[in-house]
Amino acid sequence: MKQPATTAAYYPALTGLRAVAAFAVFAFHHRHLQGLGTSALAAALRAVLSELHIGVSIFFTLSGFLLTKRYAGQRFGGAEWRRYLLHRAARIWPVYLVLVVVTFAASYPTEGRPHPGRWLAELAASLTLLKGLAEKYYLSGIPQAWSLTVEEGFYLLAPLVFWLGWRYRPGWAWPLLAAGAALLGLAAYAAVPALGSPIFVLKATIFGRLPEFLVGAAFAWYAPQARRGLATLTGVAGIALTLVLLILIQHVTHHISINSYPGVLLNNWLLPLATGWLLHGLATEPTRLARLLSTPLGQQLGRASYCFYLLHLGVLTNALQPLLRLWLPAGPAVVATFGVLVLASLALHRCVEQPAHRWLLARLAPPRAAAPNLPAHHG
Repeated sequence: MKQPATTAAYYPALTGLRAVAAFAVFAFHHRHLQGLGTSALAAALRAVLSELHIGVSIFFTLSGFLLTKRYAGQRFGGAEWRRYLLHRAARIWPVYLVLVVVTFAASYPTEGRPHPGRWLAELAASLTLLKGLAEKYYLSGIPQAWSLTVEEGFYLLAPLVFWLGWRYRPGWAWPLLAAGAALLGLAAYAAVPALGSPIFVLKATIFGRLPEFLVGAAFAWYAPQARRGLATLTGVAGIALTLVLLILIQHVTHHISINSYPGVLLNNWLLPLATGWLLHGLATEPTRLARLLSTPLGQQLGRASYCFYLLHLGVLTNALQPLLRLWLPAGPAVVATFGVLVLASLALHRCVEQPAHRWLLARLAPPRAAAPNLPAHHG
C-alpha cells in the first residue's frame, strides 16, 4: 500500500489561499449591497456573492490537507498527543479568547437587553467552543466562530483518521467514517431535537462536514499524478463548476444552496474534490496563481487570515459600518470596512496571535521525542 506523502514543508501558495478563502467569506456576509440596482447583472452578482460561503469549505479541506502532511506519519503516544493538542490550541485559542471577551463585554446585559442567563449561556458556549453543536447558540457571540467547533472536532478525530489510513485502505475506510459520522450525528440530534435540525447537522457540525477534511487528507496522503499545471487548472475549473451548480440550486430553491440537501451534498463532497486538486497543484506546480499567492503581500494576508476571519463579523464591523455609511454610499462603505479590517487583522496577528502562539509553545510544549518507526501497511 502506498505510503502517505507526509512532510513538514511550508507551502507559501497555500498560505496565500487562506486569505482568498477568508475574503470570500467576507463577501458572502456582506452580500446585501444597496445600490447594485435590479439589472440582470446585479442579480447575477448577488447570486455569486450568496455562494461564497464556499470559503469555509476551502478552509476545512485545506486543514485536512495540511494536518495530514504534517502528522500522518506520527504515532500519537502520550507526549506526541500532548504536543499535537497544544499546537492546535495555541493556533486557535489566544486571539479567539481575546475577541470573545471583547464581544461579550460589549454585549453585557443592561436594561432592555437579553436576560443575563441567556448571555451567560452564550458566553459559556463560546468560551468552551461548544456553541457550534447547538443550533440556537451557533451564531451567538462571534457568529462565524461556529466553524471553530467543526475544526476542533476534526483535530480530535485526526489521530483516528490517520490510524485508519495506516491500518486499512483510506479509499474505503475514510468514506465509511464520513458516512458513519453523518448517520451518528443525525441519530443523536433526532434523539434530542432541541439541539438542531437535520440540515443543521449536515451543514454546520463535524458530523456533516467531516468529508471536507477527509478529502483534503486524501490528497495529502495520495499525491495524484497530473501533467504540470493541470492539477491547479483542474482545481480552479472544478471550483468554478461547483459554484455554478450551487447557484443553480439557489435559483431553484430560492435559498442559499447550503440550506438545502442538494447544496450540502455538493458543498461537502464535490467541492472538496475540486479544492483538493487545487491544493495539490498550488503545493507542487510553479504556476502564475501559485506565484501570485506566494508574494510577500499574499503571505502577510494569509498569516493574518484567521484574525481577519474572526474580525469580519462582530463588534468592530458593527461599529464601523454605521459610521462609514454617514459619509459613504453602501458599496464604498463595505470596501472601506474591508480595508480597515485587513489593517486590524494584520495588527492583531502581529501583536497578539503571533507572540501568544510562540509564548505558549515555548513554555508548555513537551520535549519532542525521537520519531518512531512507522508501522507496515496492511493491504
